[in-house]
Amino acid sequence: MTIQIGLLTDHKGVARPSVVGDEYAVDAHVKIQVYHLADVVNASDLGLKTITAAVITGQSQADIEGETGVYLDVGLGTGLYESSSTLKLICYNNDGDCQELADGTNIDDVTIRIRAWGQI
Repeated sequence: MTIQIGLLTDHKGVARPSVVGDEYAVDAHVKIQVYHLADVVNASDLGLKTITAAVITGQSQADIEGETGVYLDVGLGTGLYESSSTLKLICYNNDGDCQELADGTNIDDVTIRIRAWGQI
């Protein structure tokens, strides 16, 4: 595994999903060291049983092997979810042609913040 996932604490110091209406919301950070096409974020990594929605809320600057940066999309072309229990972050280069990064690209510890909603 080349990604690390951690839950962010809220203003009360709690790092777990919290109820929002009929679902639970959780904020997390995903640290990507080397981009692999098969890497996914599991609902269980976020303290959830299923994921019903997710958004990217921030990212660190990237310096990838000769490129100017990276941006992320949550599953462009294949949909946001690999399944109801996984989420895929797709990395693209930012050099004008916006091609998806090759499998195994070193992206030097990019950290992405996400918010996910789902059931526990």
